[in-house]
Amino acid sequence: MISWMQRKGEFTSTRITQSPATSMLSIGILASSIAMTPVLADESDFGGKRVAAYWADWEYYYDSAFTHDKVDFSRLTHVNYAFAWTDEEGTIYFTDQYVFDGIGESSFSGGAGDGPEKCSPPFWHPYSSYDNTKHAAVCQGWNDDNAGFVKSVHDAGVKAILSVGGWTLSDRVSEMLEDADARANFIDNAVQILTDWSFDGIDLDFEYPGYEPNGGREIDKANYTLLLQELRQRFDDIEATTGQQLELTAAVSCGEAIANNAYEYEQLADLLDYVNLMAYDFGGDWDSVAQHNSPLYAYDGQLYAGFDADSCRAFWMTTGQVPADKIVLGMAHYGRSFQGATAIGDASGGHDSAHWGNDTETRYYAIVEKQSTDSSFHTAYDPVAHTHYGWFDDGGFISFEDTISIADRAQYVLDQGLAGVMIWQLHGGMLQEGGAYQYPLLDAAIGVLSGAASGDAGDGGDQDSGDGDGSGDDSGNDAAGGTCSEFVQPYAGDTGYQIGDKVTFDGKAYVSTFEPNWWSPADAPQYWESGACDDSVTDGSDDSDNDANSGDGVDGAAACSEFVQPYAGDPGYQIGDKVIFDGKAYVSTFEPNWWSPSAAPSYWAESSCD
Repeated sequence: MISWMQRKGEFTSTRITQSPATSMLSIGILASSIAMTPVLADESDFGGKRVAAYWADWEYYYDSAFTHDKVDFSRLTHVNYAFAWTDEEGTIYFTDQYVFDGIGESSFSGGAGDGPEKCSPPFWHPYSSYDNTKHAAVCQGWNDDNAGFVKSVHDAGVKAILSVGGWTLSDRVSEMLEDADARANFIDNAVQILTDWSFDGIDLDFEYPGYEPNGGREIDKANYTLLLQELRQRFDDIEATTGQQLELTAAVSCGEAIANNAYEYEQLADLLDYVNLMAYDFGGDWDSVAQHNSPLYAYDGQLYAGFDADSCRAFWMTTGQVPADKIVLGMAHYGRSFQGATAIGDASGGHDSAHWGNDTETRYYAIVEKQSTDSSFHTAYDPVAHTHYGWFDDGGFISFEDTISIADRAQYVLDQGLAGVMIWQLHGGMLQEGGAYQYPLLDAAIGVLSGAASGDAGDGGDQDSGDGDGSGDDSGNDAAGGTCSEFVQPYAGDTGYQIGDKVTFDGKAYVSTFEPNWWSPADAPQYWESGACDDSVTDGSDDSDNDANSGDGVDGAAACSEFVQPYAGDPGYQIGDKVIFDGKAYVSTFEPNWWSPSAAPSYWAESSCD
């Protein structure tokens, strides 16, 4: 597999592949259906799992509000700062002096200040059309102890990791790896940056050792091992001397041919603390037919065997010799589009710029916006590949992740005993409403992982469900055994209905013939059969709006109705809307409000019903 890197709107896309035309379920996406999850940053709050995300500093140019002081890092355990890079002599550069020191206290450095004097890294992005000149390190007092990026991360109880490399800037790694003096210089520079700027470790995102199109050579494989050995020795020495533990991780390819040329597996597994699988970019605009970007499982018509997350995980645990508890599963907060196609396997003319502009990595927030503004854009979920896709009436296809498929991946991490998840990249999955950020994709993963801490999610059999707020009302999904309960739409993180579960829907009885079944009888009639109930409806659930097209359940601010979890595309509750939740009346104090009173109590006030 090949990944990529972008700067200030410049993209150098990757290559990879997979997927065909197959009959897929046309259901609406539950984009923002996950309730906002109050979490702390310790891994114990995520079922003991690692929740890491890349912070891409160039995203500031897409959204000037995306600065470290505006983001809730407590939803993570690790933040990877992307990207620093190395030249052939082992000098480590940052790429953007403005983001480092041009936006005051919102800068990485916190801006100039009266703290102890130290030096920035030098700055250089050799392929930028904005500024491709070298800039020397700046040595002065900084404000990072009061307002810097790493301080914001640490204040949330989270670790900050420096990520070095990326797709565009890995082309000089081969020469650095070959030269012992350059490797030593790289390590010295890395330790200096980690120490001066209080990072907690380094993530090597070299793409890839031995990969010829990016300047790689056959000798890289052994030399990469040498660098890992030398880094590990230095980090061990630092720990023995100071007690500080610095993490050593790497992002690795999911493509077997590339991986076999890049890594000496046994040594890599021993030397790294964690191995981050780049389980995305399996398909994209470089393919001649529409593909899935980041499928969890293989599916009919997949162009290249092994180009799915499950196969990647299996490969790295067998050939790669990496134990499950060191594997971190990559998850995409973006999609890849295909011009002219409307289904998997359709011929593609490259990136669908007509609908998505020049952004070949189409961020999730852009997809959500398109859902609400373009009636010709349709979306659906592929229950085989466990991913989402969309198409336009006039042609144009996109493969992406949404809350259901992200929750699927989090459950997969639990089921496989993996170390956690790694997100490329944080900003892509964030939505902005009312001057604040929402984190629907991240919260979908957290909702599943956090359930494991209390033993609810380890086997996928006892998740909180119903309104998605963690209240544990079970959504009526325990209906097997003859009686029917009213169908209640499961959310990402819920178990879904099982084979044999009986429900009533629109006044009729149905039995589930598929599991896990997240779809209503209207959305997926092939997954339900007409049935009969031994008894009357058992759970008393409000049946007004609990299918995939439900609205906000409120008919005027004065009267109360049962709270019904809004879905992506629904308007959400408005200020003044009144609901009944867990037997109490509440009034919404925020709009649009997608969260339940238990998930976001700050957005509701106790009230009474007129």
